[in-house]
Amino acid sequence: MVATASPRLDEAFDALGNVHRRRLLLGLRRRRRTRLDAATRDAAVGGGRDRDRLKLELFHVHLPKLADAGFVDWNRRRGSVACGPRFDEIEPLLRFLDEHAGEPSVGGCD
Repeated sequence: MVATASPRLDEAFDALGNVHRRRLLLGLRRRRRTRLDAATRDAAVGGGRDRDRLKLELFHVHLPKLADAGFVDWNRRRGSVACGPRFDEIEPLLRFLDEHAGEPSVGGCD
């Protein structure tokens, strides 16, 4: 029998499926609250992307998506980002990613 993922798990994987959202959430895990400029720096780490373009992408795509899912509280007017009402649901996955960052991936099935 094949197990199906719950809609909540699908939302978590969707949120973490983009490197910029993942980096933003990992930064938020450490600080709990941040500003758009700091969130842009977190999302850009190692990415070598144009920061202005990434900031626009975060503002119009990634932060609204994370806010709609309840993982962040995004105040567009103030430019502030904080852990949302459902952040605790995604935090164990973020902790796992944080603790295993840089580890080599495990090989496939035998």
